[in-house]
Amino acid sequence: MDCYVPSESRAICRYICEKYADKGNKGLYGTNPLAKASIDQWLEAEGQSFSPPSGALVFQLAFAPRMKLQQDEGVIRQNEEKLKKVLDVYEKRLGESRYLAGDDFSLADLSHLSNTHYLVTATDRAELFTDRENVRRWWDEISSRDSWKKVVQEMQQYL
Repeated sequence: MDCYVPSESRAICRYICEKYADKGNKGLYGTNPLAKASIDQWLEAEGQSFSPPSGALVFQLAFAPRMKLQQDEGVIRQNEEKLKKVLDVYEKRLGESRYLAGDDFSLADLSHLSNTHYLVTATDRAELFTDRENVRRWWDEISSRDSWKKVVQEMQQYL
């Protein structure tokens, strides 16, 4: 299948990690089958449980005002409640391990950076993350990585 081109962001990340496993962060997608299974589990949690409510909140709270669109308070309320429940699960997990998939930074953590960045820095909902001790520690750690700081710096020119 040499002509196949992945189009889903998590699939693209997995592909890049596998294709270039000998470069950069070699453990980003795990170094053994069990580590990869844990990373996949948390990537699924991000894609199915975290991303939908966090993405809706990012749009409603950060982008709709910039686009001069009316915010939908019902959508905001509903998704904030959903995200709180997800972050409660994360709080428990992050009390057991340094990162979501274990004690090493991985794709599972990386996939949360974008939406969390907007919610913490461009909305008034940072407390969703900062009021949870383990989630706050995790966010502070993953968002202070030099590679992420470079991404944020690049993003600034487009906002």
